[in-house]
Amino acid sequence: MEHKNKQPLIFLVDDDEDDLYFIKGAILNNIPNSIVKSFNHGKQLMEALDKMAMEIPTLILMDLNMPVLNGKETLKMIRKKFETSTLPVVIFSTSSNPAEKKSCMQFGANNYICKPTDMHVYDQMMKQLKHDYIDRLSV
Repeated sequence: MEHKNKQPLIFLVDDDEDDLYFIKGAILNNIPNSIVKSFNHGKQLMEALDKMAMEIPTLILMDLNMPVLNGKETLKMIRKKFETSTLPVVIFSTSSNPAEKKSCMQFGANNYICKPTDMHVYDQMMKQLKHDYIDRLSV
């Protein structure tokens, strides 16, 4: 599934306002032409994806631990729906537990990244995600 707009559309899902701020800042620093839409939990994301006829995200960056509908349950739902089954989903978490990472990868996450503790690391991480998921669309 391809994003029909030339600007990358990134869906960012996290219940922590500080994390949203830092991740969005890193996105806009490294992918300045991107459009970022933020959601506070998986249920909001799934509602947006259900209405996505004209807005297909290029990438979904999602927290693991959220209220209402957590990242793992949301990931399962994304992968079960034909329309969203191939969307790139990267899980962000404060957990560095290898079992947690393995579980998310088994449920279909494209990547699992521990949330950085400083802005420089956020920028490095976003440069890599840009290379892995955004730049490949313009090839």
